[in-house]
Amino acid sequence: MAERDEIFRDRLVAVMTALNGGEGRDPAVRRIVGSYAYRMAKESGARNWADLKARADSVTYDSMLKIFREQSEKLQLAGDSKGVRGLEALALSLIARHQKQGDLLPGISFLDRYIDECASLVKPTARVVVSTPAPRRTRH
Repeated sequence: MAERDEIFRDRLVAVMTALNGGEGRDPAVRRIVGSYAYRMAKESGARNWADLKARADSVTYDSMLKIFREQSEKLQLAGDSKGVRGLEALALSLIARHQKQGDLLPGISFLDRYIDECASLVKPTARVVVSTPAPRRTRH
């Protein structure tokens, strides 16, 4: 288990370094993170990414990791390193719910806030349509 924790730590540090180093502001990374987080939460009936993460049972958890792995492989083959980084951020956030190292909590919290922010950018906003009645025509 210690080896897994070390791998997780290394990957989290690498992703956090990349996101804080500028990749986090890249529209392509934000779009992939936001679209997956928003769509998966919506399709599962969760309020948001954090809610989905908290409610995911073992079958959902495994299914989500499988989706991230398969999609990452496709993006890697296509040469889309930004898409791969976005999916890795989502996978790390999901895996983080099982991590107990206290020193990782600030990085995990940052990652979750980042994902929620990205999801809010792709979430359709409610449109307010203001209609005014047409003026009445009167005959003189």
